Amino acid sequence: MKTLNGHVDIDRVHTRLLNLGLVLDVLVPVILISVGAFLKARGVGESARGDLRVFFWALIVVALSEIPVIHIIKRDFLSGSKAFQKNRGHATAEKTLLQLGVIIFSLSLAPTIYGLVYYLLGGTLEKFVLFVAITLFCFLVFKPKPEEVSCFVKKRSDSVENRIES
Repeated sequence: MKTLNGHVDIDRVHTRLLNLGLVLDVLVPVILISVGAFLKARGVGESARGDLRVFFWALIVVALSEIPVIHIIKRDFLSGSKAFQKNRGHATAEKTLLQLGVIIFSLSLAPTIYGLVYYLLGGTLEKFVLFVAITLFCFLVFKPKPEEVSCFVKKRSDSVENRIES
C-alpha cells in the first residue's frame, strides 16, 4: 500500500474502503433480503402474535439514532481524537482506516439486521426494505471520501514524525 518512495497510495486505500463498504452495506443486505424471503416462503413469521407496530417504530428509532452515532465516531476518528488514538501508535494508517471502515460499515449494516428480525417476526417486506434503505443511506453519507483519507494519512504521518523527533 506504499509507493516506492514510502508514501501511502491514497487511491488504493480509498478503493479498499469502498469495496469493504459495498460488501457490507450492499451485498450483505441483498443476501439478507434473499434469506428473509426464503424463510418467509418456508412459513417463518406467518403466525405473528400481536401487533408489530410498536416494535417496528422502536426499531426505526434505534436505526435512525445510529446515524448521529456514526457521524460522531467518524468525525472523532478522522480528527485524531485521543479516545481513538489509544493503542493505535503501532498500527499503520492503512490498517487504522480499514478498522474505521469496518466500524462505520458495520454500524450502517445494523438497520438491515433490525429489519430482518422485524420481517421474520411477521413484518412486511416493504418495511424490511425501509431498513435496508437506511443502511444504503448511511453507506452513501458516511463512506470515507478521498480527501478525508488523504487528510488522515497526512495527520497520521505528521504525528508519527513528531513522536520520532521528540
